[in-house]
Amino acid sequence: MSHLIETGTKMELKKIRHVDTMGDTSYVSRFLYQKSADEAVIEMPVKGGSLVALEPEELFQVCFYTSKGLYQCQCQVVSRHYEDSLPVAVIKFRSEFEKLQRRQYYRMECLLQMEFKTLTEEEYDELLFLKTIPKQEREEMKSETEDGKGEAERFYSGVSLDISGGGVRFNSGHAANAGDIIAMRIAFVSEEARKLQLLFAKVLTVTPVQNRSGMFEHRVEFVSISNMERECIIRYIFLE
Repeated sequence: MSHLIETGTKMELKKIRHVDTMGDTSYVSRFLYQKSADEAVIEMPVKGGSLVALEPEELFQVCFYTSKGLYQCQCQVVSRHYEDSLPVAVIKFRSEFEKLQRRQYYRMECLLQMEFKTLTEEEYDELLFLKTIPKQEREEMKSETEDGKGEAERFYSGVSLDISGGGVRFNSGHAANAGDIIAMRIAFVSEEARKLQLLFAKVLTVTPVQNRSGMFEHRVEFVSISNMERECIIRYIFLE
Protein backbone atom coordinates (compact mmCIF):
# COMPACT_ATOMS: atom_id res chain seq x y z
CA MET A 1 0.00 0.00 0.00
CA SER A 2 2.82 2.41 0.82
CA HIS A 3 3.96 2.45 -2.81
CA LEU A 4 0.51 3.65 -3.91
CA ILE A 5 -0.54 6.23 -1.33
CA GLU A 6 1.53 9.18 -0.18
CA THR A 7 1.06 11.82 2.49
CA GLY A 8 -1.55 14.29 1.27
CA THR A 9 -3.30 11.83 -1.08
CA LYS A 10 -6.93 12.84 -1.53
CA MET A 11 -9.58 10.39 -0.30
CA GLU A 12 -13.34 10.08 -0.60
CA LEU A 13 -15.25 8.14 2.05
CA LYS A 14 -18.78 6.74 1.62
CA LYS A 15 -20.42 5.20 4.65
CA ILE A 16 -21.54 1.59 4.33
CA ARG A 17 -24.94 1.45 6.02
CA HIS A 18 -25.64 -2.24 5.47
CA VAL A 19 -23.71 -5.04 3.87
CA ASP A 20 -22.78 -3.94 0.31
CA THR A 21 -25.01 -0.85 0.63
CA MET A 22 -23.50 2.62 0.66
CA GLY A 23 -25.10 5.92 1.62
CA ASP A 24 -25.38 8.88 -0.71
CA THR A 25 -23.25 11.22 1.40
CA SER A 26 -19.53 11.31 0.77
CA TYR A 27 -16.75 12.94 2.77
CA VAL A 28 -13.41 14.22 1.53
CA SER A 29 -10.25 13.70 3.54
CA ARG A 30 -6.49 13.33 3.06
CA PHE A 31 -4.13 10.50 3.90
CA LEU A 32 -1.48 11.44 6.49
CA TYR A 33 0.67 8.37 7.14
CA GLN A 34 0.67 4.60 7.47
CA LYS A 35 0.64 3.54 11.11
CA SER A 36 1.09 -0.20 10.60
CA ALA A 37 0.63 -2.83 7.91
CA ASP A 38 -3.16 -2.54 8.06
CA GLU A 39 -3.77 0.84 9.71
CA ALA A 40 -3.35 4.45 8.66
CA VAL A 41 -3.96 7.94 10.04
CA ILE A 42 -6.11 10.37 8.04
CA GLU A 43 -7.39 13.91 8.49
CA MET A 44 -10.85 14.16 9.98
CA PRO A 45 -13.07 15.07 7.00
CA VAL A 46 -14.94 18.33 6.56
CA LYS A 47 -18.44 18.64 5.07
CA GLY A 48 -19.94 22.02 4.21
CA GLY A 49 -17.31 23.81 6.26
CA SER A 50 -18.00 21.72 9.37
CA LEU A 51 -15.85 18.98 10.86
CA VAL A 52 -17.26 15.46 10.52
CA ALA A 53 -16.39 13.40 13.59
CA LEU A 54 -15.97 9.84 12.38
CA GLU A 55 -17.16 7.33 14.94
CA PRO A 56 -15.19 4.21 15.92
CA GLU A 57 -16.50 1.02 14.28
CA GLU A 58 -18.04 2.93 11.33
CA LEU A 59 -17.35 1.20 8.01
CA PHE A 60 -16.58 3.12 4.80
CA GLN A 61 -15.90 2.46 1.16
CA VAL A 62 -12.82 4.61 0.50
CA CYS A 63 -11.47 5.81 -2.83
CA PHE A 64 -7.88 7.04 -3.03
CA TYR A 65 -6.94 9.51 -5.77
CA THR A 66 -3.33 8.49 -6.43
CA SER A 67 -0.86 9.45 -9.13
CA LYS A 68 -1.22 5.90 -10.46
CA GLY A 69 -5.00 6.04 -10.70
CA LEU A 70 -8.04 5.42 -8.50
CA TYR A 71 -7.88 2.70 -5.86
CA GLN A 72 -10.62 1.65 -3.46
CA CYS A 73 -11.03 -0.56 -0.43
CA GLN A 74 -13.17 -0.92 2.66
CA CYS A 75 -11.95 0.72 5.86
CA GLN A 76 -13.17 0.78 9.44
CA VAL A 77 -12.65 3.62 11.90
CA VAL A 78 -10.57 2.46 14.87
CA SER A 79 -10.23 5.65 16.90
CA ARG A 80 -9.94 9.42 16.71
CA HIS A 81 -7.68 11.93 18.43
CA TYR A 82 -5.66 15.12 17.90
CA GLU A 83 -2.13 15.39 16.57
CA ASP A 84 -0.60 18.87 16.96
CA SER A 85 -4.12 20.34 17.21
CA LEU A 86 -5.19 18.54 14.02
CA PRO A 87 -8.22 16.23 14.41
CA VAL A 88 -7.39 12.85 12.90
CA ALA A 89 -8.81 9.36 12.68
CA VAL A 90 -7.12 5.96 12.66
CA ILE A 91 -8.58 3.60 10.06
CA LYS A 92 -8.05 -0.13 9.49
CA PHE A 93 -8.07 -1.60 5.98
CA ARG A 94 -10.72 -4.32 5.78
CA SER A 95 -10.29 -5.40 2.16
CA GLU A 96 -7.70 -5.60 -0.58
CA PHE A 97 -6.98 -2.53 -2.70
CA GLU A 98 -8.77 -2.61 -6.05
CA LYS A 99 -7.91 -0.37 -8.99
CA LEU A 100 -10.86 1.36 -10.66
CA GLN A 101 -10.37 1.08 -14.41
CA ARG A 102 -13.06 3.47 -15.67
CA ARG A 103 -11.71 6.54 -13.93
CA GLN A 104 -13.39 9.01 -16.31
CA TYR A 105 -16.78 7.96 -14.92
CA TYR A 106 -15.83 8.16 -11.24
CA ARG A 107 -17.75 11.08 -9.79
CA MET A 108 -16.30 13.28 -7.09
CA GLU A 109 -18.40 15.60 -4.94
CA CYS A 110 -17.33 19.05 -6.05
CA LEU A 111 -19.20 22.28 -5.20
CA LEU A 112 -18.29 24.89 -7.81
CA GLN A 113 -20.00 27.97 -9.14
CA MET A 114 -20.96 27.59 -12.78
CA GLU A 115 -23.20 29.01 -15.48
CA PHE A 116 -24.84 27.48 -18.51
CA LYS A 117 -27.08 28.21 -21.46
CA THR A 118 -29.11 26.09 -23.86
CA LEU A 119 -27.81 26.12 -27.42
CA THR A 120 -29.63 26.01 -30.70
CA GLU A 121 -28.12 23.73 -33.34
CA GLU A 122 -26.73 26.79 -35.12
CA GLU A 123 -25.15 28.18 -31.93
CA TYR A 124 -23.64 24.79 -31.11
CA ASP A 125 -22.00 24.53 -34.53
CA GLU A 126 -20.71 28.10 -34.31
CA LEU A 127 -19.21 27.64 -30.83
CA LEU A 128 -17.57 24.37 -31.84
CA PHE A 129 -15.92 26.24 -34.71
CA LEU A 130 -14.82 29.11 -32.47
CA LYS A 131 -13.03 26.67 -30.15
CA THR A 132 -10.77 25.64 -33.02
CA ILE A 133 -9.31 29.10 -33.71
CA PRO A 134 -6.80 31.17 -31.67
CA LYS A 135 -8.18 33.13 -28.71
CA GLN A 136 -7.26 36.58 -30.04
CA GLU A 137 -8.91 35.91 -33.38
CA ARG A 138 -11.94 34.51 -31.58
CA GLU A 139 -12.30 37.66 -29.47
CA GLU A 140 -12.09 39.82 -32.58
CA MET A 141 -14.82 37.81 -34.26
CA LYS A 142 -17.04 38.09 -31.19
CA SER A 143 -16.66 41.89 -31.06
CA GLU A 144 -17.50 42.20 -34.75
CA THR A 145 -20.65 40.10 -34.45
CA GLU A 146 -21.88 41.43 -31.09
CA ASP A 147 -25.64 41.98 -31.37
CA GLY A 148 -25.97 44.19 -28.29
CA LYS A 149 -27.74 41.59 -26.23
CA GLY A 150 -24.60 40.41 -24.47
CA GLU A 151 -23.60 36.77 -24.29
CA ALA A 152 -23.40 36.81 -20.48
CA GLU A 153 -27.10 37.72 -20.24
CA ARG A 154 -28.02 34.41 -21.81
CA PHE A 155 -26.27 32.33 -19.16
CA TYR A 156 -27.99 30.98 -16.03
CA SER A 157 -26.16 30.42 -12.76
CA GLY A 158 -25.83 27.08 -11.03
CA VAL A 159 -23.73 25.09 -8.55
CA SER A 160 -22.12 21.77 -9.40
CA LEU A 161 -22.77 18.89 -7.00
CA ASP A 162 -20.35 16.37 -8.43
CA ILE A 163 -18.20 16.03 -11.51
CA SER A 164 -16.36 13.32 -13.43
CA GLY A 165 -14.53 13.01 -16.70
CA GLY A 166 -17.87 11.99 -18.18
CA GLY A 167 -20.21 14.72 -16.97
CA VAL A 168 -21.61 16.93 -14.20
CA ARG A 169 -24.53 16.98 -11.81
CA PHE A 170 -25.63 20.49 -10.83
CA ASN A 171 -28.47 22.53 -9.35
CA SER A 172 -29.92 25.69 -10.85
CA GLY A 173 -32.96 27.89 -10.49
CA HIS A 174 -33.42 27.60 -14.25
CA ALA A 175 -34.59 24.29 -15.69
CA ALA A 176 -33.22 23.09 -18.99
CA ASN A 177 -34.94 20.25 -20.84
CA ALA A 178 -33.79 16.66 -21.19
CA GLY A 179 -32.10 16.32 -24.56
CA ASP A 180 -30.89 19.93 -24.68
CA ILE A 181 -27.31 20.68 -25.63
CA ILE A 182 -25.84 23.25 -23.24
CA ALA A 183 -22.64 25.26 -22.99
CA MET A 184 -21.11 25.49 -19.51
CA ARG A 185 -18.51 27.61 -17.79
CA ILE A 186 -17.32 26.10 -14.50
CA ALA A 187 -15.32 28.11 -11.96
CA PHE A 188 -12.51 25.61 -11.37
CA VAL A 189 -10.00 26.74 -8.75
CA SER A 190 -6.81 25.24 -10.19
CA GLU A 191 -4.74 27.24 -12.66
CA GLU A 192 -4.73 24.44 -15.22
CA ALA A 193 -8.48 23.77 -15.08
CA ARG A 194 -9.28 27.49 -15.27
CA LYS A 195 -7.90 27.41 -18.80
CA LEU A 196 -10.92 25.33 -19.81
CA GLN A 197 -13.33 27.64 -21.58
CA LEU A 198 -16.72 26.43 -22.74
CA LEU A 199 -17.63 22.81 -22.12
CA PHE A 200 -20.53 21.25 -23.99
CA ALA A 201 -22.94 18.69 -22.57
CA LYS A 202 -26.19 16.91 -23.29
CA VAL A 203 -28.86 17.14 -20.60
CA LEU A 204 -29.86 13.63 -19.49
CA THR A 205 -32.36 14.38 -16.71
CA VAL A 206 -33.88 17.40 -14.97
CA THR A 207 -35.75 16.91 -11.68
CA PRO A 208 -37.11 19.33 -9.05
CA VAL A 209 -35.03 19.41 -5.87
CA GLN A 210 -37.03 18.23 -2.88
CA ASN A 211 -37.78 20.90 -0.27
CA ARG A 212 -36.22 23.62 -2.46
CA SER A 213 -38.95 25.30 -4.45
CA GLY A 214 -37.81 26.59 -7.82
CA MET A 215 -34.54 24.62 -7.81
CA PHE A 216 -33.77 21.88 -10.34
CA GLU A 217 -31.14 19.15 -10.41
CA HIS A 218 -29.53 18.49 -13.80
CA ARG A 219 -27.49 15.47 -14.85
CA VAL A 220 -25.49 16.12 -17.99
CA GLU A 221 -22.98 14.20 -20.10
CA PHE A 222 -20.08 15.92 -21.84
CA VAL A 223 -20.19 16.00 -25.65
CA SER A 224 -17.58 17.20 -28.15
CA ILE A 225 -14.99 17.14 -25.38
CA SER A 226 -11.35 16.69 -26.35
CA ASN A 227 -9.04 14.19 -24.68
CA MET A 228 -7.03 17.14 -23.33
CA GLU A 229 -10.13 18.67 -21.72
CA ARG A 230 -11.25 15.36 -20.23
CA GLU A 231 -7.81 14.60 -18.81
CA CYS A 232 -7.65 18.12 -17.37
CA ILE A 233 -10.92 17.52 -15.50
CA ILE A 234 -9.74 14.13 -14.26
CA ARG A 235 -6.47 15.62 -13.00
CA TYR A 236 -8.50 18.32 -11.23
CA ILE A 237 -10.54 15.63 -9.45
CA PHE A 238 -7.36 13.79 -8.44
CA LEU A 239 -5.33 16.75 -7.21
CA GLU A 240 -7.70 19.34 -5.74
